Amino acid sequence: MMTWYYLAGFFALTTYVLAVSVLAPKWRQRVVVATLLAGIGGVITYNATRQRDTVVASEFARAVDLEPIQSIVVQTNGRLKSFDSFARTMMRWVSGSRKIAGQVQAFTYLDMMFRPEAYENADVIYVKKKQIRRRLRDKLAQNDSVEMAVLDTFMDTGLISPTLLRTPVIRDELEHMEQDLIKTARPANDIQTALSVSSPMSLSRNLRIIPPPGGESKDAWYIGEDVWGPLHLDDAHDLHLAGRVPGFDGELAETLSRTWTELIAAWRAQDAETVNTLLARFAPMVRSIEPSLYPDSERIQLENTYFRYKSMTWIWIVYALTVVPLLMSVIYRWASVRRVGVAMFIFSFGLHTASLAIRWYISGRIPNSNMFEAILAASWFGGVAAFVLEFLTRKTLMRSVFFLGSACASMIASMCANFMPSTLTPDINNIMPILLHNVWLYIHTNMIIWSYCMIFMAAVTSILYLILRLGGSPPDSAVLGGAGSLIMRGKKSFITGGKATFAQVLDGATMVMMEISFISLWTGLVMGAIWADQSWGRPWGWDPKEVFALNTFIVFLILVHVRYKVRDKGLWTATLAAVGCVVMLFNWIVVNFVITGLHSYA
Repeated sequence: MMTWYYLAGFFALTTYVLAVSVLAPKWRQRVVVATLLAGIGGVITYNATRQRDTVVASEFARAVDLEPIQSIVVQTNGRLKSFDSFARTMMRWVSGSRKIAGQVQAFTYLDMMFRPEAYENADVIYVKKKQIRRRLRDKLAQNDSVEMAVLDTFMDTGLISPTLLRTPVIRDELEHMEQDLIKTARPANDIQTALSVSSPMSLSRNLRIIPPPGGESKDAWYIGEDVWGPLHLDDAHDLHLAGRVPGFDGELAETLSRTWTELIAAWRAQDAETVNTLLARFAPMVRSIEPSLYPDSERIQLENTYFRYKSMTWIWIVYALTVVPLLMSVIYRWASVRRVGVAMFIFSFGLHTASLAIRWYISGRIPNSNMFEAILAASWFGGVAAFVLEFLTRKTLMRSVFFLGSACASMIASMCANFMPSTLTPDINNIMPILLHNVWLYIHTNMIIWSYCMIFMAAVTSILYLILRLGGSPPDSAVLGGAGSLIMRGKKSFITGGKATFAQVLDGATMVMMEISFISLWTGLVMGAIWADQSWGRPWGWDPKEVFALNTFIVFLILVHVRYKVRDKGLWTATLAAVGCVVMLFNWIVVNFVITGLHSYA
């Protein structure tokens, strides 16, 4: 809930600054700049303190050196992940994006597997939705043995112990929730999944770290238990050699089994020095089983670094700082400030490009197969479009407007990815089989998400226009506007005359981005229909995602025709552009996360 309060506060501050920037006389310009910088500085400071762990890990957790095991990869869902990335993904099923007891996820994974009794009464299972927490709390409150302070903490953090979730009253409530397929079945299943994943047996049997000796890249890897036998925590020295891996060297298997047995015993004894020694011995032995199947060590290290630095979603801070000079350039037409803003945008876009390139290299596929990747890829496409449009309008009054819209879109996209990791999971997974080997789908997906970003960028300029009108500005609109302003660049065009009002510039920029989004959205819908006909045997199925994408297109179809008929063209264009953005966001947010359909993966 704090995330939503935080985002709402940031948007409120941004709206205030935009209003003051547009309406204030020039003697207040410095006040506006100071206010904007102070607001962004406060946001960055809050973000830094928010990310700091309030719980300090135990002495044992701080003493254990996990660096050797970071070189091990795990096969999961058909792809190879570094152990650190794998542990983050698995722990996300259990505790969301939260760290348990200040521990890194890789440590928690091993600790849960080796010392499960330490977590039975610890708050480690994350329940995301507030209404689900309330239902579980009300049931637990009927039990006098459960302290109210524990329930209050659960309501605040969303974390609860496995012991409480296994009480009869909660088991019955979860079974009842699973009956409601629309409202509560999914969160109830998530809780059951978290309980299952957090069990030591599940953690052990998901650890596919043994490559097949003499195998190929497409072959399935073996779990550790296939070499050293089932996990017995009561007496770790009872571990026996399973010998279920064909072609495995017997001597190496014996050594691995013995090392794993000693590792469990040392871990349970909290002997950090011995654990570090055994981990340093264990990791190279695993890598030596079949080195040809292991990815490059540079790729593994890059993947670890990428996730350690929050998938580079912190670039929203750089984009937020970029908005300041660009906004001043657009409003007050300061040439020197524009140069600073453009330079900062190029730097921000470079970081954005690097984050997507790293993700592409790690995953081995184009990074647009889930919501996390889609919003970042969409905003990147918006940045590419901004460069092209800025080049075409470099000698016009619309310069800097497209950079501003792109910076705002990329800032918001990165903020969502940064502050909502439980909803927009940054985990890298394989693309769904139905999405493979079809060029129409790649065109369809990229055109759709590009159009969505252009719609958002058009909403930025339309909101600025509406703020200007609310402040008493006359009903000005672009003489040409849209694509015409880029094609007809004669003396009569407002963008080359130097005498256009600020409202005309905003209206013209809105029309440019609106027309581009209108065409790209139409193209994406047509390409999607072609792909659907090839994959599902019909071009249109009235899926919720299809319907609301069509609704967005219809809004802009109305806008195009209304503009030719109404007298106050600027007001109607800005209003419908903002409405179209709302419909688009509803399609991307509500339809994706609330309504189930064929496009639930998108």
